[in-house]
Amino acid sequence: MSINFQQLRTLLKSTNLKVYRDKGPTTSVYPFIVYSYISEDFKRASGSIYKRRLLYQVSLYTKGTEEEFNVITKKFNENKVPFSSIISIQGDENDDTVTNFFTNVRCIENVE
Repeated sequence: MSINFQQLRTLLKSTNLKVYRDKGPTTSVYPFIVYSYISEDFKRASGSIYKRRLLYQVSLYTKGTEEEFNVITKKFNENKVPFSSIISIQGDENDDTVTNFFTNVRCIENVE
């Protein structure tokens, strides 16, 4: 099933985790979700654009394990939202090891 940007935001918020765009505040309690715009391409017909295809990265920042990402995976699966493989990157935040688990989701928007 395709999903638009507003549906993606609503779905992420339904996880009951804090959700931020681009960057979480330094005072955020782990785990939390951050979504970021990555790129955009277009569907065309007869030389005109009729659909925008926006790519967003959805990240879970946590001090825990990959199991915590399951809340996002479950929401995507329940709503039949396609997403890419889950990748992780570790980093240090205030002397703590924090992991960024992330995936990419394509949103489809009609051109008005």
